Amino acid sequence: MYNVSMYLLANFAEVDSTRTALMRSGLELLAEKGYKGATTREIAARAGVSEVTLFRQFGSKEVLLQEAIQKLTPPMAQILPKPSSDLEADLLYLTQNYLRMLEANQGLLVRLLPELIRHPELRGEAGPMGLKNAMTTAFGYFAAQQKAGLLRSDESPFQAAVALLGPLFAQTLLFGAMGIQPPFDLKAHVRGFLEGRRYGQR
Repeated sequence: MYNVSMYLLANFAEVDSTRTALMRSGLELLAEKGYKGATTREIAARAGVSEVTLFRQFGSKEVLLQEAIQKLTPPMAQILPKPSSDLEADLLYLTQNYLRMLEANQGLLVRLLPELIRHPELRGEAGPMGLKNAMTTAFGYFAAQQKAGLLRSDESPFQAAVALLGPLFAQTLLFGAMGIQPPFDLKAHVRGFLEGRRYGQR
């Protein structure tokens, strides 16, 4: 079973427990069995409700999964460091927590991402809002470091975030899916990221 609880945050708390249980079950079964294999009967059974309740709440499997994916929210705000005078230590804290988050949800993400590629109607034209909000939070952190004069501002916060966190995503999901575990030194990665990016460096 692919537990999605780490990704169900405030957005899910705003709805009642029955809808939350159905969305959680839907995502888990989507990851386990794919869109076609995740039946409404199984989703309802795992959520502890009847299939009739599922249809009353959402109308269809597609609508249920669309809403669940929109609310899928990595807890970026929880893993960002409180700014200090030691940027290298702060970024090491961030990368360690980001890596733990990815590793804890590796199985879910490795199976879920291909389903979203095969069934783009599930993610919607604008993409999952929860994921977008998490990305905005991450970009905001890098923008704040630039505004504070700790990082150079001649690259966008998006570019900075991708440069630091992108390799960790590839390390965990791409290599992990293939069963490859290349060595990865987080401290060296953070130092390499900062090389030439600190304010005043070229």
